[in-house]
Amino acid sequence: MNITEPDRTRLLRRLAWSGTAAALGLIVLGGVVRITGSGMGCGDSWPRCNGEWFAPLDLPTLIESSHRWLAVAVSLLVAAALAVAWTRHRRDLRLLGPTTLAAAVLVAQVLLGAVTVKLELPPWVVVTHLANAMLLLAVLIVLGLRTSVASPVAVNRHSAHPLVLATAGLGFLVILFGAQVANFDAGLLCLGFPLCNGSALPPATPLAGLNWTHRTLAFGFLTLAAGLAAWLRRRSDAESQGLRRWSAIVLVLTLTQIGVAAGMVLQLLPGSLRALHLLVGTLVWAALVVLTFYSRRTPAVTADPSPAPSPPEVGRHPSVARDLVTLTKPRIISLLLVTTIAPMFITPAGMPSISQVLWVALAGYLMAGGANAINMWFDRDIDTRMSRTRFRPIPAGRIAPALGLAFGVALGLAAFGTFWFQVNRLSAWLALGGLLFYVFVYTVWLKRSSPQNIVIGGAAGAFPPLVGWAAMTGTLDLAAIYLFAIIFYWTPPHFWALALIKQGDYARAGIPMLPVVRGEARTKYEMLVYTLILLPLTILPTFFGALGIFYGVAAALLGGRLLWYCIRLLRERTVTPVAWQMYRYSLLYLALLFVAMGVDRALPFGHGRASDQVIILDRADRELATPVGVHRDH
Repeated sequence: MNITEPDRTRLLRRLAWSGTAAALGLIVLGGVVRITGSGMGCGDSWPRCNGEWFAPLDLPTLIESSHRWLAVAVSLLVAAALAVAWTRHRRDLRLLGPTTLAAAVLVAQVLLGAVTVKLELPPWVVVTHLANAMLLLAVLIVLGLRTSVASPVAVNRHSAHPLVLATAGLGFLVILFGAQVANFDAGLLCLGFPLCNGSALPPATPLAGLNWTHRTLAFGFLTLAAGLAAWLRRRSDAESQGLRRWSAIVLVLTLTQIGVAAGMVLQLLPGSLRALHLLVGTLVWAALVVLTFYSRRTPAVTADPSPAPSPPEVGRHPSVARDLVTLTKPRIISLLLVTTIAPMFITPAGMPSISQVLWVALAGYLMAGGANAINMWFDRDIDTRMSRTRFRPIPAGRIAPALGLAFGVALGLAAFGTFWFQVNRLSAWLALGGLLFYVFVYTVWLKRSSPQNIVIGGAAGAFPPLVGWAAMTGTLDLAAIYLFAIIFYWTPPHFWALALIKQGDYARAGIPMLPVVRGEARTKYEMLVYTLILLPLTILPTFFGALGIFYGVAAALLGGRLLWYCIRLLRERTVTPVAWQMYRYSLLYLALLFVAMGVDRALPFGHGRASDQVIILDRADRELATPVGVHRDH
């Protein structure tokens, strides 16, 4: 599934995947509009909001207008894709067809949106609006996939294709019934779970029957998805390899969705769980579309481009417990915990208690460990091709793939529960967001499809400061986002240093890391650019009065050393020794930078309590009266 088309499809591919991401966000934000009752936040005016293009932003108006502007972004991306398809790929019907269909579905979606507002949100129009949005998402995913894999000589459907189609069709039906339950306010007419009001029989009223039917179809879908995953798991042919992976993803997401649904009903439909229910449901649908796509591809596409080497022989086999710990990547997590806990000491809430630090550390480890385990499960096919990863427990055959996946999901659920009950709900959602971003945006989507994978997907590593901040304050502010930005700009030079060293491994595995696709010179140049952005970003808190002189000196010295490595790497022709030095130092750099923030607060000549400080974000016209600090979780 990793065989990429020539560079001629690159622009269309980027537009397709960008449109896919925007469409997914648009669907979830549309659900938030419905959940919060913000659908008439702009009145019956369309496309303007309350007769204005930029209306005053009270909360309902902000939510509804954000939904509309995101819809504009989707429209622009689809229009650009259509223009590229007709100018560059008009002879390629496999690309032109879905692009034109996406534009047609988009026009229908815009018209449905206008009708929804003009008729003041009738349920049948709202449900149709959601169904059409799911179709648009599916078409964009298909377009993205067609631009990301090589054209087969002939299309050969897998024997599982009819069952996959049936599963996808039932999944779409479950989504439609769920939308009707929500829009007819029938969510509390079946109390309890899994039974409806203590009974397995249909309720007497039509709306309660609608709720019962939705549940019945959902359990039927779970059964079908589990059966499909079990059947594919028994097949060992190369043709089924990609299908096994995606059927497992569908099953895991479905189990997660049913768990969210149970919590939603038992807690009487809190808005946060309703939004999560829509998000996971949309991800289930997206995974079904991918599964359906690959079920009709030839073995030449689904198989690996070259035979994988046999798992390495090792003289000493670690225990299962040790291998499970290895799946969590404990050395990487140690840095994530530093960037999670250090911000807890610089928030307006004062010093954290020992119990707060311990609970956040435990939950943060579990969440990051779960994300890493799922990552190793998904990447098990390419890990066998890389010298750096072929000794990992799953590619080496010491841990069964299903066990690795189950272990990762279990850790994520345990982490979410720990954050929810022992810390606070915002930190739980942020931690889960980091996991989902790392798994689905970086691992599943970007890692194998774009040389910018580590730039965008690396944002997952910037979640820990947000989690630490939220764990202490229960809120987010721009100070937390500032720390997020520091890690975001640190990630590319840090990881590209490793990519320079291991570019041969990445090339064999078919991973389009920047050194493989653009070359060493371009990679070293971009590392310098990101470093030059990062260094003043880290020093600014001292100039703005958010942190003291100790932190400022530490940031300048640490950053100077990082820049020195970057310049030295740019001048060297033999990159490996210097790249190793820069990679190792960059790990130490980030840890010491965050530690310096906490130490600066604790020093008697430092800046004292965070509640006494402010961050000046716009020197021209305003100050942010919030102490510096951020939280982070993974």
